[in-house]
Amino acid sequence: MNGQAKPARNWARSIVVTVAVLAVSAFAAEFAARTFFGLETLEYRRPYQPVFVSGDYHYLMPNADLPYVPGGPVALGYREGPFGLFYEATTPPPRSSTTFTDFLFAHRHARYNAAEVDRISCTEPDAVLVHVLGGSVAQGFSADESRDTWHARLELLLRENLRRRDVYVFNAAMGGFVSLQERLAYHLAVAPRRASLVLIVNGYNDVTIPANSAVRPGDPFQLGLRLSQLFNDGFIWWFARHSAIAHTILQNEFNEHVARYRRLLNEDDAVFARQAEAITDIYVENMNEVLGACEGRGQACLVGIQPARSVTAAYLGVKSDDILSQGRMVQLYRLLLDKVAASPHRAKFVDLTHVFDKGEKLQHYADSVHPNYAGQQVLAKALLTPALATLRAAPVALATPGRCLRRE
Repeated sequence: MNGQAKPARNWARSIVVTVAVLAVSAFAAEFAARTFFGLETLEYRRPYQPVFVSGDYHYLMPNADLPYVPGGPVALGYREGPFGLFYEATTPPPRSSTTFTDFLFAHRHARYNAAEVDRISCTEPDAVLVHVLGGSVAQGFSADESRDTWHARLELLLRENLRRRDVYVFNAAMGGFVSLQERLAYHLAVAPRRASLVLIVNGYNDVTIPANSAVRPGDPFQLGLRLSQLFNDGFIWWFARHSAIAHTILQNEFNEHVARYRRLLNEDDAVFARQAEAITDIYVENMNEVLGACEGRGQACLVGIQPARSVTAAYLGVKSDDILSQGRMVQLYRLLLDKVAASPHRAKFVDLTHVFDKGEKLQHYADSVHPNYAGQQVLAKALLTPALATLRAAPVALATPGRCLRRE
């Protein structure tokens, strides 16, 4: 009996030793990856928004803190349980679906939060209210302070030219948004409120985000990530959140896929042509829908097509690539502007792509698309004339029935 039991004990000991060696080796490899190579575990850092998919990327924070960002689940009344987030019925319930959009007014350069927007709208019935939508350029992303943003400057210019103090420019733009998200933002954040003018500044994200994040034309940049988390093996994502090595492998695979996508767009004319048609069709469709809704509501709306450094450089005869080559960027912008010119709402579009062709020119850019302080001032002045003309011709903006009554 003793002779038969000994081999079994040896096998068991060998298995234990092997597992221990593997565990120690894995720990040592993980320690080295983090300590000596600076690799990190997966951190989402950018909030997920249940309706808009992506949130404000200024809130770069650990996973554990994301539920507490403005517009996050805790702000919406959900509480963390041991196995998930659940709505707590004892919290004050919402009175409107616009609470899903409160985060749009809470970004770093927003000068009025959602509560202030509603207070001003309801207590100053004669005030001139301009609502801004768009992406990071519309936010004033690259300005050092909120007072340095183009929308803060535009508010001052409008007050001076209209000779009244009750002119407010509310900023509900969000970094990384594409026209689909701006379309949702209009219907959820702006349409229920009183607006003298809706000003949308956009275009660049629709053109570049497919190549930047390898998503379909018109889709939010985080959509592929969220689909992967939902439909892929959950263990892979859990492992990446706890292992820097696993996260690096996952990130490298994603980066390679994005790189292949970009190469195709830059090198394959047929693929680029199909993608370009889709990108520009979707953008114009979304903006036409918003402008048509504005017209139906008797609301004044404008869409400003923002500039990009590579396109400005092409106008100036200077070489400057972007996420895509300069040639592809120019092709995309030309196609976009051609389709805008054919739109039934073409009079409501403002071509801003030439605003930095003079003066400091490319020095107006802080990077590939965001204006610096001087560029912010130029952008405000470029929007002043069309905004003034539209406001002077617009009907008086009426309060949405019942909305202000709910505040009492």
